[in-house]
Amino acid sequence: MSGRVLVVDDDRSFRVVAQAALTGEGYEVKTAASGREALEVARAFHPQVVLLDRNLPDADGLEVLSRLLAAGPDAPLVVMATAYGEIENAVAAMKRGAFDYLAKPIQLPALVVAVGKALSERRLRRRAAGLTGASRRRLERGFCPGESAAMREVVALAEKVAASRDTTVLVTGESGTGKELVAQLVHLRTPERGDGPFVELNCAAIPETLLEAELFGHEKGAFTDAARARPGLLEEAEGGTIFLDEIGDMPLATQAKLLKVLETRVFRRLGGTRDVEADVRFVAATHRDLDAAVAAGAFRLDLFHRLDVFRVHVPPLRERREDVLPLARFFLVELAARAGKAIGGLAPETERRLLAYLFPGNVRELRNVIERAVILEAGPLLSEDAVLLRAPTPAERAPRPGAPAPPAGAPPPPTLADVEKAYVEQLLERAGGNRSQVARWMGVSYPTVVKKIADHGIDVSRWRAGDDG
Repeated sequence: MSGRVLVVDDDRSFRVVAQAALTGEGYEVKTAASGREALEVARAFHPQVVLLDRNLPDADGLEVLSRLLAAGPDAPLVVMATAYGEIENAVAAMKRGAFDYLAKPIQLPALVVAVGKALSERRLRRRAAGLTGASRRRLERGFCPGESAAMREVVALAEKVAASRDTTVLVTGESGTGKELVAQLVHLRTPERGDGPFVELNCAAIPETLLEAELFGHEKGAFTDAARARPGLLEEAEGGTIFLDEIGDMPLATQAKLLKVLETRVFRRLGGTRDVEADVRFVAATHRDLDAAVAAGAFRLDLFHRLDVFRVHVPPLRERREDVLPLARFFLVELAARAGKAIGGLAPETERRLLAYLFPGNVRELRNVIERAVILEAGPLLSEDAVLLRAPTPAERAPRPGAPAPPAGAPPPPTLADVEKAYVEQLLERAGGNRSQVARWMGVSYPTVVKKIADHGIDVSRWRAGDDG
């Protein structure tokens, strides 16, 4: 069992033998001789367990205990060391939040047992927190697979691979199809891991210079700004799942290090010399064609094979049109409730409008469309006028191989200018012509709203009574 332990005691001989005993058990151990030093080491070392002497030369151990526990969810479990016979000190420490106590003189076997018990308890607490964590709530409240056979197959594959605790999973599909939710489904259905942490790293959102430190962590001084040591996301995901989103954007240098982790299941922090076990399931996702990236030399073939153990492909929304209306109704219920509006459903013309649109942004775009429509709608049904759809780009208008044609007689989609004009007009209507309010809703400046009104030739005379002045 690996773990980080801090031993705080003013007796140098005890610190030396305790560090040797715990290091021999495979723990990473730091020591401190005073309360001030303990807090400094803890800030840099992020210990999981602290053995803390009650009587320190510069501070009361109970005060140090309180400051250690102030770290919140990442606080260590603290085992207090008290003099033999001072049971009242032990009781006071337990009331302050200490996990356990040991009476001095401390026997090394008892110390090893206490540290092991504390580490096991900390992992159990992290898993228990995961039961009501954001990933589970989001899946239960925010995952609607739809009614298509294609999505039923996606869910079936996710649940099958979930039964295999450590199998690496590659989730593919266009942006906005719901790849992260599929990754969370795999995680939550995995025995022993589903109650643990689900940690996400977006490989495209972090600069290359910081990506390795974010993933693997770093030691103090590993690079210019590394003022203190910090565990990486792989350590944060211990016992659970690490989700590597947009893996196709990972730099080649980091790809090589990730490959080694997948092969050996161990890694080192940047600047570190100690191997850390990677007890995690790897789930990666990408909207890129990794085969093409390999052919172009932008992605390692050996890493691709390591990731592509079990693939789950999420089809785009245009290829599962039967999911559009069920998803729209699902989002409408959630978003109307959040907005405090009693919108009972979709008007028939709204359904036809949604079905006629190809949703190049997939499920994410559909949700955004419904959220915007809910804001604009004042009636009992979501009307066609509230549904603002953007004009497709030339690339999106180009026919895709095997893509289904829109329904016969479907009206052409509006231009981007049409959409913006209608949007501004509806906001002006809701605001009674108050352009300052429209600017606040749109998140732009007042002059920008005035310019848009002029550019689109919007007649504001009907709202003069409620204008800004």
